[in-house]
Amino acid sequence: MNTNYVFDIFSNFSKNLFFFIILFICINIESSLKALTFFEQASPSILSIILYICVRKLSINISNLMLFTLGILYDVLFAGNLGTSSLFFLLIKYMTQHINFKHNNNNNNKDWFYFTIIFTSSFFIKFIFNVFLNMKIPDFSPILFHLGITLIIFPFIVVGIKIIYFVTKLIKN
Repeated sequence: MNTNYVFDIFSNFSKNLFFFIILFICINIESSLKALTFFEQASPSILSIILYICVRKLSINISNLMLFTLGILYDVLFAGNLGTSSLFFLLIKYMTQHINFKHNNNNNNKDWFYFTIIFTSSFFIKFIFNVFLNMKIPDFSPILFHLGITLIIFPFIVVGIKIIYFVTKLIKN
């Protein structure tokens, strides 16, 4: 057996495990935000922001099995319909990878607009799926708060990641 092949397998496994741990930490941050009175009704979807940034900006290929597992864990932690978050995360990944916008080549000014389109359409599909599963229409104020606070927090997370990238690049030099 070729040692480079074995090294590649262990390298990919360790990268995927590290990324799984990072995303699981994002789920825990979201669940801990619910303890704050400001986010009592709905917390921002930090995990979908991180997924978008990793797929679009960092070109990280996230496995579908990992997203499915994270979605199931997300539904169990937040007491949602089992599988709807998996569908939501897979839709975000698919739309981010396969939808090509005109003039989208790393244009930082339009990133928020692209994220808004992808997040809102994925969330709308998840919402319709939940309406059919529960056979009732939920209250719109927590839903709109969730959408709004996620879209407001997106630029702050992007700036934070850029600062971390800049500082690490500065330290390396």
